[in-house]
Amino acid sequence: MALRQALKTPSPMRLLSQLWRRVCGEPAVRSATPLAVRSFGVTAAPVDPAPVFASTGNGGADERFVVTREAMLNRDMAVVGYEFAQTGEATDAAHALERDRALLHHATGADARALVGARLAFVTMGHKLLFDPAVDALAGSGIFPLLRAADGLNELHIARIAALRKAGVPTALAAGQAALDNPALAAVVSGAFFSVDAFLPPDLLHISRQFARQHPGMKLGVRGIETQEEFDACGRMHFAWFHGPFIRRRGEWSQNRADPGALRVCDLLARLRCGAELAEIAEQIRLDPMISYRLLRVANSAAVGASRHITSIRDATLIFGREPLYRWLVLLLCVCGPARPAQQVLLEHALARGRLMELLAGPGATPEARQSLFLTGLLSLLDLMLRVPMPALLTQLALPPEVGAAISTKSGPCALPLQLAEAAERGNEPLVMELCVEMRLSLARLNQMQAAAGAWAQAQAQGLSA
Repeated sequence: MALRQALKTPSPMRLLSQLWRRVCGEPAVRSATPLAVRSFGVTAAPVDPAPVFASTGNGGADERFVVTREAMLNRDMAVVGYEFAQTGEATDAAHALERDRALLHHATGADARALVGARLAFVTMGHKLLFDPAVDALAGSGIFPLLRAADGLNELHIARIAALRKAGVPTALAAGQAALDNPALAAVVSGAFFSVDAFLPPDLLHISRQFARQHPGMKLGVRGIETQEEFDACGRMHFAWFHGPFIRRRGEWSQNRADPGALRVCDLLARLRCGAELAEIAEQIRLDPMISYRLLRVANSAAVGASRHITSIRDATLIFGREPLYRWLVLLLCVCGPARPAQQVLLEHALARGRLMELLAGPGATPEARQSLFLTGLLSLLDLMLRVPMPALLTQLALPPEVGAAISTKSGPCALPLQLAEAAERGNEPLVMELCVEMRLSLARLNQMQAAAGAWAQAQAQGLSA
């Protein structure tokens, strides 16, 4: 039975991501620590506009399933980690073990590790993989083996979990009921998740209090959260980790109106698309102090390298140029409006979707085609970020035809990559496989692209601050 009651306790956040290399359209500069750009008092990483088409390195072991990645949040709705899982079911024990090894290999690969960074990673697996040497190599990495089920666990497994914990490899349970049933297991695991569909609110409260008293070092998580109300209630019960699709749920926003700042950016974008001169755009920007301030901060940043201090909005728009200015305004639009909890999560998600779609264009695509795909992915979540109906936003934006068609009617050249990105995020394996065949893309390559896109998105959003 689902948990459906609680009071809301929003934690406001003010977010801004300035993706300067995409704005400038500069050539790719490969660097482990890219030059940061400060805009509106927030540090942001530059963007390499050239997609990376790296090949997967596991010899196709993850060719038969789709890797899903779900953000793990804390009470402030900030991302503290990710759960890596795989779609579909194994046909036998040997196949399950092979799939578990492939998933662990994927989660410890370069792109996945770049995505996780200093955050946590939970890799779902069966208990048979606990004895694999690859698990010992996780010591100090921040990766949690997340046991799918405790069926079949015996004293030998519990001893192994205890030894791993001592060696710096914490283990968590995907189904925390096993820790309730087995005190010896509860004493050695470092975390456990409980589903809101399986426990009543009083039971969840009792569980959180029981483990806080008996195992104060154990972190408790809640999975399957469907609504904001469920999240708020579990947050009041002192759970530490939160997991579920509630962040991406669209609400009843038919009466909502876009923030005046967002409308101003929409107007500027529409003017640029209709061919307005930069002098006219500059005059319109001057009417908004915040946009003016942000624009001048970027124009005077080290990444731009202006030979003199820029104080004129008109000079700043000339330094940008039409297309880079348009892209900068699109990114600015994504963080317009009142600060809300989970805004950072949604922005990272939108950036990752846009980047994945850009990668799906392939190495031979034109810059214009890649740009249209990136904009489609990014703006397809704009209604969630602004909490305004998508039709109302589309009428204000005057988007490129192929972008608007993909978002509004799932038609046009950008529609198929958008459908694939959405299906992969949902873990809809049959649809993903069908679309991959149509696009002549292997599942292994798609999994690699998703990891690369997620890593890229986090790197570009690292300048966000609360």
